[in-house]
Amino acid sequence: MTMPPDTHTAHEPPATAVPSMASRWSMPLLRVSMAVFLLAWGLDKLVAVDGAQRIFERFYGAAAGPSLVLAGAAEILLALLLGSGVLRRPVAWIVLVVNGVSTLASWRQILDPWGLLGLGPGGTHLFLASIVLMAVSVVLVLEIETERRRRR
Repeated sequence: MTMPPDTHTAHEPPATAVPSMASRWSMPLLRVSMAVFLLAWGLDKLVAVDGAQRIFERFYGAAAGPSLVLAGAAEILLALLLGSGVLRRPVAWIVLVVNGVSTLASWRQILDPWGLLGLGPGGTHLFLASIVLMAVSVVLVLEIETERRRRR
């Protein structure tokens, strides 16, 4: 049995090199980009406290008070842990829960972004990005073992 000739040239990598390079960088890219997102929202709770308080009251139906600053600091810590890849398993699960709670709190805006169904005032189609954030959160959890094996 003869093997087919090698078809790649010296100037292009073999076809298998591209997927492995892509898979090597995909999880760190997802982790860092989610960390930047969480960092921005954590900083928002510390820098724009009044606005963050109004958001909290609107979506969670309660005043957060001084605990909002603590939540902001915790979100910043979570972002730093996620971005650095420390404690990957527990951090990925916490990120999934945090984003899940946030997504559930904005279900009206997600299901009726233009107010056509009468669930809300509309004009909030930016909440559709929550679907992508949830998908990234799920991937971060599901790929923990694969990423761990890849690092060995």
